[in-house]
Formats: sequence, C-alpha cells, structure tokens
Amino acid sequence: MTLDTKRIIVGSLSFLFFASLLLVAYQETSHKRKEKKVSAIITSNNESCVTCHTKDSPALVMEWEESMHAKVGIGCVECHAANEGEIDAWKHEGVYVSALVTPKDCSTCHQKEFDEFSKSHHAKAGEILASLDNILAEKVAGLPHNKADAVNGCWQCHGSIIKFLRNEKGEVLTIGSEHKPVIDPNSWPNSGMGRLNPDGSKGSCHACHSRHAFAASLSRQPENCGKCHMGPDHPQIEVYNESKHGIAYHANKERMALDKSGDWVLGKDYSAAPTCASCHISSYMTPSGEYVGNTHDVGERISWTLRPIISSKLNMVIYHDGYKEDYPDSRALPKIGSMVITKEKIVINEELVTIDVERKVSEIVTWKKRRDNMKGACLNCHNTTYVDNFYKQFDDLVVLYNEKFAIPAKTMMDDLKNDGVLNPNAPFEKEVQWVFWELWHHEGRRARHGASMMGPDYTHWHGMYEVSKHYYNKFLPAVVKAAKEYSESMGKKYQERIDKMMMKEEHLWKKGLSPQEAEALRAMYGDRYDEK
Repeated sequence: MTLDTKRIIVGSLSFLFFASLLLVAYQETSHKRKEKKVSAIITSNNESCVTCHTKDSPALVMEWEESMHAKVGIGCVECHAANEGEIDAWKHEGVYVSALVTPKDCSTCHQKEFDEFSKSHHAKAGEILASLDNILAEKVAGLPHNKADAVNGCWQCHGSIIKFLRNEKGEVLTIGSEHKPVIDPNSWPNSGMGRLNPDGSKGSCHACHSRHAFAASLSRQPENCGKCHMGPDHPQIEVYNESKHGIAYHANKERMALDKSGDWVLGKDYSAAPTCASCHISSYMTPSGEYVGNTHDVGERISWTLRPIISSKLNMVIYHDGYKEDYPDSRALPKIGSMVITKEKIVINEELVTIDVERKVSEIVTWKKRRDNMKGACLNCHNTTYVDNFYKQFDDLVVLYNEKFAIPAKTMMDDLKNDGVLNPNAPFEKEVQWVFWELWHHEGRRARHGASMMGPDYTHWHGMYEVSKHYYNKFLPAVVKAAKEYSESMGKKYQERIDKMMMKEEHLWKKGLSPQEAEALRAMYGDRYDEK
C-alpha cells in the first residue's frame, strides 16, 4: 500500500469520525429542541377557574402552570375550597371557596410540614401584637384611629389577626350576589409568617413558598428570608452577605442545585455554600451517609437565644401533644412525665389572648443537643476543630456582651423602676428608656447575630462598638439624668453607683491608657500615617 493510499484512508476515517460527532451533536440538540415542557393538568374541577382567571389575572395562572402542583393536577379548588358556614367562605360559581389559604389547608397534603411548622418560632411570630415593638408602631408612630405603620410594617412580616368587617349586630358584612365576606382591609392582604387565621391555624406558607408557583428554588435562597430578617434589629441577610458563606453562595449560585425536586441535601446535592435553609431547615449528610435534619421548625438547632436583653442557652421541653417550649438554661427543667402549666396565645373573638394549658412533659432536648444538631450541618464542610473553635469565639462574644453591658444595664433599669424613677406603664417616657431599647434591641442584637454568622463588621462596627459608645456616652448619663429629675438625692445615689462601677477593671480604660500603651499607639499612628 502506497503512502498516498494510507493518507487517503486515514483522512477518510478522520472525516467519518468527525461527521459522526456532528451527527450525534445534532441529534442531541434536536432532541432538546423537541423536548416539550410538562403541561399543567387541568382537571374538570379547575377548568372553569383557569378559563376565567386566564383573562382576569393571567400572570397568576402562568405561575400556577409552572408549579409542581399543576403537574400533578392540584389546582385552584383543591387549595381554595371551603366549607359552607366558615367565616371566610362564599359560594363562587357553585363551589364554596375562600381567598385565604392557611397552613391548615396545606396540611391536607403536607401534614408533616404543618405539624413541624405549627410548633415553631415562625408560627408564633404573630405574638408580636402584644410586644413593645408593636407599641412603638401603634402608639409612638401611630394615631388612635390610624395604625398604618404597624399594618404596613410590623404585621407584613410577623402576621396579623385576620378580621372581618361587621354590622352593628356583629354579623360579618358581605358584598355582591355571592355574599362574599368583607375582610378588614387593615388585616389583608397579609402573608406574615405568624398570621393568625380564622380556622385557628397560625402562619402563612406562602411567606416562604411564594404563590402560585411555590418553587422550591425560591425558598432555598437567602433573599427569601431577607424579606423579614434584615434591618437594624435583626440584620441576618446583611450579615450573611458579608460572611464567607454569603460570598461563596453568590459566586457559585449556579452550582447550588436550587431547582432540584424532592430533598435538597447538603453534602449530596450541593456543596458550594450553605444558605439559611441549609443550616436551619434542610437535610444534611452525616458521616455514616444518612440524610437527617429536614424540618420546618427553624429553631430546632438554635442553642443561644439572641433576641432578648440578655442571651441565654436554650433547652427545649416537648410535651405529649407536640407543643414545644424553650427553657433558658437558668430555668429549672421539669421532669419527664410531669404535668406543667404552659402559657399559649390563641385568638378568641378576633383578639389575641393568653390561656393556661396543662401538658405532660414527654421529652427534653438540651441546648448541647440542639447545638450538636447544628454542628451536623457545619461538619459537612468543616472539620471538628474548625467548628468547635468557631463556637468558642461565638460564645465568648455573647458572654462579653452579657457580662459587660447587658446584665449591668438591665439591673440599672430594673432598679430605676423599683425606686419609682421609671413608670413601668410608660416604656418610652424618658430618654434612658429609648437609649436602653436601642442598646440591646438594635446594637446588641447586631453584635450577637454578627458573631453567630461570621459577619465581622456587624459584630464590631455595627455591634459592639456602638454598644460600647452608647453605653458610656448615652446610657449611663441618661440614668443619672432620669434619677436626678426624680429627686436630687436619687440623682446622687445613681451617680455614686456609677462612679463605683467605673472603678472596676473593665472600665478603667476611661481614665486613660497606661504610658506604655499610649506610647505604642502614638508610634503606630506615626508609622502608619507618616505623622512623626
């Protein structure tokens, strides 16, 4: 065989190989072009709904068509169906329906998720209606006849009591030939996490799973949580974005498998970064290869409470009916099997009231166990030394905040009330009460949340720096001012008390640095800014 013949054969084979690659590529792309999107299944029950709403609210129908619900034939009636006689029900096109879809409605298919959520902190978010936060919105920033700040602000995250307009006899007003009940416009629309619904359920599933697509990818992303968890008093989304976790997420979003159906497991389906859901809700893989942790109780893995004036470790008591109660580590735990009177908030006649319920203790989850559960997620990406050392740093920051600022400040405020200087029924009467509020509710929370999620700027500059500055320069002077306004002798008493406190080692810096420290500081500035 001549050299030219060999070249012709090799060239022909190469051409055929290249052509076959092109053919395979063409067939693959052709297949993808012909691949049809799975169509929504429109059942006879929902056909008229879809036909009508395609004209009246087409985007709503388009979102539903994208949902997993639509793919399996779950439509308008399955979610919005109501029973005759229910306060929010009316007969529409021959079927009783309600605009409100509550967690109880969702529990028809999602019982496990409902049971977990209904016992969670999220479900109790509406209980803010009786808190100082709500008083600020309704009283301080509102009018007796206008609660717009609370309605548009607090309640849109925390939830409102769904109320209905009534006539003089107390009967619910209705409109139109279908007698549709009129919801109080101050209570709806509302998708607050702890919304208090007419059927007795608490919460709103679409606070996280936005209607009508209910896409898993949305609820897995940190921005979803950032609707509520942001701002001066709980800046979790800002802290997350600052952290290494947030940076990794935004840089690797396409690697997060956010659209995966079914379970979404850290250490199996994705590894690029954790989101809020990864740490607080979703499954993670254990060293033995098990998938554990999936829950709709977002507080299960939290071992510190970072919300109140003084932080404490949190044990959890679980009762026979599934009800859960956090016990600060300073509170004595009940014995398993014992009967305990618990305080529960429910809605009666469209008002939030507290009732006593006797329950039997079935399980106790210690704060250490809760922390171990959180560590299980951490260990998917970090080793034991890293995780343990992180918690050491986090714990130290919380203890520092507690011991140097929170405990002394709260003790001072309690004593001012006991001495009659502060009126316990007037929480924002004097300057010291405003300063104290921001000291723990804003600045102290920012510091603690910053440390908990590895956000150094929020830990220090937006946190402990402001706590320190305002404690020394605003809070302590405001204490003396309030006491002096009460009487000269009271003012003298608190001034002497503060003077004594300032002689403690942790406060001596106020009198100046040591000569060595001052000289080292001057030398550093001289070198750094060329000020010799």
